[in-house]
Amino acid sequence: MKGLFINPPIYDFSAYDLWSKPLGFLKIIDLFVKNGFEIFYFDFMDRNHDFYENVKVKKDKFGCGSYYYKIIEKPEIYKDVPRRYKRFGLPEEIFLKFLEDIKNIDFVFITTGMTYWVLGLKEVIKTIKKKFGPIPIIIGGTYATFCYQDAENLEVDFVFKGKDIYRFVKDFSIKFGVDLKFPENIEPFWDVYKKLNYLVVKTSYGCPFSCWYCGIKQLEPEYKKVKIEKVVEEVIKNVEKFKVYDIAFYDDALLCDFENHIYKILKKIYEQNKNINFHTPNGIHPKYINKFVAEFLKETNFKTIRLSLETTDEKRMLESGYKVNFYEFENAIRNLISAGFSKEEIGVYILVGLPKQTPASVLNTIKILKNYPCKIKLAEYSPIPGTVDFQISKELYPELLIENPFFQNNSIFPVWQFENKWEIINLIKKQVKS
Repeated sequence: MKGLFINPPIYDFSAYDLWSKPLGFLKIIDLFVKNGFEIFYFDFMDRNHDFYENVKVKKDKFGCGSYYYKIIEKPEIYKDVPRRYKRFGLPEEIFLKFLEDIKNIDFVFITTGMTYWVLGLKEVIKTIKKKFGPIPIIIGGTYATFCYQDAENLEVDFVFKGKDIYRFVKDFSIKFGVDLKFPENIEPFWDVYKKLNYLVVKTSYGCPFSCWYCGIKQLEPEYKKVKIEKVVEEVIKNVEKFKVYDIAFYDDALLCDFENHIYKILKKIYEQNKNINFHTPNGIHPKYINKFVAEFLKETNFKTIRLSLETTDEKRMLESGYKVNFYEFENAIRNLISAGFSKEEIGVYILVGLPKQTPASVLNTIKILKNYPCKIKLAEYSPIPGTVDFQISKELYPELLIENPFFQNNSIFPVWQFENKWEIINLIKKQVKS
């Protein structure tokens, strides 16, 4: 049987390839490869496509960079947002050319990213139906999970919610009468790419914490660690195959149980290849960064450290059960600098746009962080269905269209309803840069 797998373009105000790959989707592809399917794959967000040979875009030394984009008309809901709206990714004509030689497809699988990127999904669905007619279309991923009811209204045949591959195998088999087998081992099927600038990996799933703003437990309800040997084998094998030396961790709790897990993984990888650079685009927990951990991270070539501070507002920390206090943050910074990390390598995420949060508290957090050797990174709040902060936002602002996927765009600071919102936001951004 034949399966067509698609990672759609992004419709948004901004998008940047910060070690971004559809990791879960690549595992679904591996599932079908091991069930004997012939695979066709198209990634609109592949910056190594031949198209980019004649397009000038920004690239950085660790494999990240900008996407090609076109400015397009904003949806009506964004009419008052003073920013340009864009379609990021490969042009549709390249996709159409790719489809020309594909015949007799049995199933089309489309992954979904942010809930408010739904226009890219709709574009792909429309193109597929025009090309192939009535063909089974299956979607899954972030939008399909958090906006399940909205997704069911699309012209698709199966919406899969969550990341439980065992359940997917069962549900898909029943729905379409295909006897899928669950392989002994499933891993990202990187071979769908001709070239890679970096790899991404998860050494654990879920998170032991329960932050009010985070929706990870809807995607990955249980905190589980991947076997150490499996992670090491996957990394070493793909580093050698694709000749890449930058790896980003997608874990939500990378340093949890450090000595029994990630320490052993990194030690084994480092013993086999000392040329790999590691990055943590997801914020890591400052509480775990003692002197030993900081020195080990430096020794094993971590080049990008991102810490989750989120706020210095003690009331907010207490009421939402946040995973860090300021003393732990100070201790982590001190240990990282002592280990040899530079200010440029240490980024600190602070949340902006939370329900009940005041601009004054954000500016105060920025002011405090200016006294520490780190780069301040704004994490713009997006209301995620099913989270505590989402419910708080609904109760505080019942008039807002908070269940509309477009309204969940973090770039519009949806639950900040100040009269001079954009002036405030520009001031905050200016303070970060100054």
